[in-house]
Amino acid sequence: MHDVIVIGAGPSGLNAAKILTSKGLDVLVLEKKSDVGEHIICAGIVGNEVFQKFGLSQETILKEIQNIKIVSPNYETICYNHPHPFACVVDRKRFDRSIARNFGQYNIQVLCNSRVVDIIVKSDSVEVHTENDGISSKKHSGRVVLVATGVNYVLHKKLGLGYPRDFLQGVQAEMDLGPVDCTHLYLGKEIAYGAFAWLVPIGPETVRIGLVTERDPDGSFQRLVEKHFPSRLQNIDKIQIQLKPIAQGLTSRTFGERVLALGEAAGQVKTTTGGGIYFGLLCSEIAAEVVLKGFSKGDFSESSMAEYERLWKKALQKEIRIGYYARKVCAKLSDAQIERIFKIVQTDGFIPLIQERGNFDWHSELLLLLLRRLPFWSVLHGRFGKD
Repeated sequence: MHDVIVIGAGPSGLNAAKILTSKGLDVLVLEKKSDVGEHIICAGIVGNEVFQKFGLSQETILKEIQNIKIVSPNYETICYNHPHPFACVVDRKRFDRSIARNFGQYNIQVLCNSRVVDIIVKSDSVEVHTENDGISSKKHSGRVVLVATGVNYVLHKKLGLGYPRDFLQGVQAEMDLGPVDCTHLYLGKEIAYGAFAWLVPIGPETVRIGLVTERDPDGSFQRLVEKHFPSRLQNIDKIQIQLKPIAQGLTSRTFGERVLALGEAAGQVKTTTGGGIYFGLLCSEIAAEVVLKGFSKGDFSESSMAEYERLWKKALQKEIRIGYYARKVCAKLSDAQIERIFKIVQTDGFIPLIQERGNFDWHSELLLLLLRRLPFWSVLHGRFGKD
């Protein structure tokens, strides 16, 4: 009988396990993949704050980000130069494994190749059934289960948990393009309907190219390459492309008797960028706090576990909602309206405001400031040009 079983060895699940084991609990982590950090689809961009706040190793950093070029549909460019590096690109495999590496001093196990196929909540425990490649099966018991399964929601209905109902589609590939000076963001309905595309340098000649979109991710990626990297178009069939849904919007019912969901499994994702690492780590701390309180009181009832949802929504509800609606508003802009915004941003003091008030992980305050200053009448009705 374990104290806690964590399903999923991503950052949120691993961080929760680390905290709980440091407080003396017996924790088992179950991971369906063959190893921690395998086959992750992620741009790997995190804010610099994440390392100090969550005590993570900086040895996983591939490149710091201080400058960004934002490219409009008509190739207009805004060069944003921050006063100092504000984010970085990490090696996600090493990033996740660096969290797991801290387990050596604690009473913890990580069992890979362990796909959870059933969960039974009993009056005094939770029974978790796993399979290894569909051949051998095992049964594990714990007092509490944390569901950190990413965008896999198969277990949610069985546990009575809610799950996100709105998704963006993410697509990414790595390419050798030669030296690239900084991170690029690309806007335009053809290549990133409702969102944006990116180019992120991760080595001397290697970059990650990807996008998030509301529709047609495969076609959008081909149009991105055709428009901005035409020299690679003839080899596009040989490029290994990865696809992933990205949760959008608040999710309710992230708790149940003896059960909590966290990270992407609870929709704890930045609705502006689709990034989930920071929010997931933050909510893993909240989950650990609630679980520890449950052990101190001997109470894992629904009413006791409901405190988790109250606390994480207090921390993130504003960010998720404002980011969601801001992105939806921007998704309705035509390419011509995007071009007008570029002209306004270049001339009306927006860049200094972003430099002063911007925060990589907390967007709502800056979004509200920018929306108040943006002359929407001019954007919508073409003071700077015609549709």
